[in-house]
Amino acid sequence: MSITPIAPATTVTNAATTSAATATPTSRDMQQDLEQQRLEQQQRLADQRVDQQRTDDLQRIDQQRTDRQAQVQRQHDDQQQQQRLDDQQRIQQQLDLEARLRQRAEDSRGNFDAIQQQRLQTQSLFTGRLDVYL
Repeated sequence: MSITPIAPATTVTNAATTSAATATPTSRDMQQDLEQQRLEQQQRLADQRVDQQRTDDLQRIDQQRTDRQAQVQRQHDDQQQQQRLDDQQRIQQQLDLEARLRQRAEDSRGNFDAIQQQRLQTQSLFTGRLDVYL
């Protein structure tokens, strides 16, 4: 009886060893995987920080825009209030002027009436005297 060579069995064993080596990760492969995961996590954190910074910047810009709009509105309101005050002052001055003119007109009318009355009395006196002389 003769024994068959073991060489084919060794070849199968080498193939099985190669398959087994790729199936079970080595510590080096695990380290590389962990390093890759760490780098990906750092990248995600960096992306989150950038996104948060953008959000903060947009909020700050919106707040500045809101503040500017509020300031412009306050200035507009102040201008309108000043215009109202100026208008009220002009109206009051106009009313005062009208009252003075009305008073002057009444005084003038009173003076005119007094002059007319005096003229009538004077004409009566002259008429009476003229009648006496005629």
